[in-house]
Amino acid sequence: MASSVGSAGADLTPQEGDILRLVGRSWGWVLFFGIVTLGIGVVVVLRPKDTIYFIAIVLGVWLFVAGLFRIVVAIADDEDAAGTRWLMALLGLLSVIVGVFFLRRTNQTVTTLAFLLGLFWIVGGMIEFFTAYSDRGSPARGWRIAMGLLAFAAGIVTLVVPHLTLATLAVIMGIWLIIYGLLEIALSLQLRRLAA
Repeated sequence: MASSVGSAGADLTPQEGDILRLVGRSWGWVLFFGIVTLGIGVVVVLRPKDTIYFIAIVLGVWLFVAGLFRIVVAIADDEDAAGTRWLMALLGLLSVIVGVFFLRRTNQTVTTLAFLLGLFWIVGGMIEFFTAYSDRGSPARGWRIAMGLLAFAAGIVTLVVPHLTLATLAVIMGIWLIIYGLLEIALSLQLRRLAA
């Protein structure tokens, strides 16, 4: 039993091994979310000149689903510290709120959507980074830190250039979604090894 988790970390207690296997069983959901994110990113990059309505709908749906996913994970994960779970739930709630705004206000200007998206990426990236950085025992810590830094960087770029064209905003968003989806897929494969 201990040998099956030996690759995930050295000198694990049986309880720690059980926890790692429990976390690893969620790899399928993470893989699904990564594939969907990657697919949306590819669609957005291939069609950057579509209307603001289409991009707002795609982004709104993604933010809404991503937010629900984070809230469920925060509630279900009873192994992390309460502060970490609250931060992840807060990030999920923020994602849901911004997603609903995008779905209900699809006629807003590109500048408004870019500002909201940039703000969400910055706040979300900081929360993702600090929760991952403080969780030193997590086997997926490196991937989560990378995803947080990626979101923060994308948010800074979006806010620093306030007069983005629709096509530029779409390309930035699409590239971010593609990279984020690939990171999620890599994370799911790492989690899958923990379930063994």
